[in-house]
Amino acid sequence: MKRRGVQIATGLIFAGMLAMTGCGSTQSTGDNTAPDTVGTETVQEVEVPMEQNDSSLSDSDYNGEIGYVSNYKSLEEVRKAYKDNGFTHSTYVNVQGCNIMVLAIAMDGIAKDGNGGFTAEDVRFYTQKEDSDKVYLAGTLDAHNPIAITSNGVIVANSQQFTFETYFLSQDGTMLEHKDYIEVDNGQGGKVIHSYRRNSNKEQREYYDGTQEDLQNYYNNTRAKDIIFK
Repeated sequence: MKRRGVQIATGLIFAGMLAMTGCGSTQSTGDNTAPDTVGTETVQEVEVPMEQNDSSLSDSDYNGEIGYVSNYKSLEEVRKAYKDNGFTHSTYVNVQGCNIMVLAIAMDGIAKDGNGGFTAEDVRFYTQKEDSDKVYLAGTLDAHNPIAITSNGVIVANSQQFTFETYFLSQDGTMLEHKDYIEVDNGQGGKVIHSYRRNSNKEQREYYDGTQEDLQNYYNNTRAKDIIFK
């Protein structure tokens, strides 16, 4: 059954808008191939503590662990492994924050887009730097609507818990991080009860108050398009 909310999760095969200063600023590479890498590295796990009740990230199946160094040595190896396990839809995307290859794999909530492609509400992201054999599971986003991305590489993932959330990569490209987060309490006339934003991944969160109208205006200005999987 499809999980709801926006989550960051890690595992091995389970064990991989706005303007800002950063790298990788186009929506898609338009290329379904990635360079292989060579070498050996020790598999390790990086645990990132998340603030309790701070965002949907706190609901991660893996207690907020992201930036996981997988056993894979190339993104194409990741793609093949998932395909062999029934996850056949994937694509490469350019995500803001770091100049790094990003593979997106459709995990669940998959639907045809009407033009021969597919959208997905549950998407897993793997990253790999050029000339490196380390492949990172940067995170998994599980949203209420198809995962989308802006023309300059900001990922949009909105949950059914009345949140508007955007993401970019960390400076080192190993994990997804919140760029913007707005939570609305639907039981209090649409009052914004928790929100913060960041202009870049080099900045700390800026917390602020707002209204549901602010949320709608922010959302309307995002102009994100669904990520299309082959």
